[in-house]
Amino acid sequence: MKPNRAQKVLINTRAKIIDKVKATNPRLAQEISDIRLTWYTIKNQASDDGESTDVYIYDEIGGWCGIPADEFVQELNAITTPRINVRINSPGGSLFDAIAIYNALVSHNAYVTTYVDALAASAASIIAMAGDECIMMVGSQLMIHDAAGMEMGNAGDMRAMADFLDKQSDNIATVYSSKAGGEPDSWRAMMLAETWMFAAEAVECGLADSIYVKPKMPMEPTEPDQDDGGTAPDQGEPDQDDSVEVDAEEDTSDGIDKELQALMLKPHKVANRGFKYPGRRNAPTPAMISDDDALDNMIEALSTALGKVN
Repeated sequence: MKPNRAQKVLINTRAKIIDKVKATNPRLAQEISDIRLTWYTIKNQASDDGESTDVYIYDEIGGWCGIPADEFVQELNAITTPRINVRINSPGGSLFDAIAIYNALVSHNAYVTTYVDALAASAASIIAMAGDECIMMVGSQLMIHDAAGMEMGNAGDMRAMADFLDKQSDNIATVYSSKAGGEPDSWRAMMLAETWMFAAEAVECGLADSIYVKPKMPMEPTEPDQDDGGTAPDQGEPDQDDSVEVDAEEDTSDGIDKELQALMLKPHKVANRGFKYPGRRNAPTPAMISDDDALDNMIEALSTALGKVN
């Protein structure tokens, strides 16, 4: 996407800051120039049905200082596991980066499941639609709204920007329509209203397929009591031959976990992003769900989820 005037100002300002630092500390200037804000991490794991890969998107997507979508897509295309789990907790970000990621996930050979762990707002909601299955975690929220951007210039520039944003919003509406059905115009109306959805509401609207239910683990059989006076097995130290040594150089799980933990601890600033509402509790019921039916729908969805547990 070609940067508009406002984005060019931000880019030029960053360049000027780097130039000033370079005059006194060239090494620091180079470090600032190389800064990229990590908004995702990819972790391979073994699962019961074969190998799967977890992709965590836990921050603002892309942007002018973030890792661009092309790097993300390169890493995504390198994944060869049969299943990909995309975990999302993001307030949004770059529209074009989100569209690129959406299409990369849709076209991937793996079975893709997107999980909304807490928040999939704005551009992040587009990525959530890319899964063969979209699952809302308990307490999670999804938000859709019109495209937004910055511009500097005269009235003609502003009108041109408004037309550009309308076209982008119409395009986004087709993504929601492809997932949930319905006419793009209906989704555009919900976007204009800035629609926030609880987990059950997202399922009711068709943007998500289900609410996550933790599988009920089978009880492990207990060993019968020995009344024959037999000697209990030795619980002492294991024989030296039974011990397993792990090569520290090969064990990189700690490093990955620390990277993931740092990503998950980043707070989201939702209040100052131009959103009309700071969350679903302050927003009206989604237009596709009437006020009279909203509570019944949520209770029915939650009852269905609880029924699966029992």
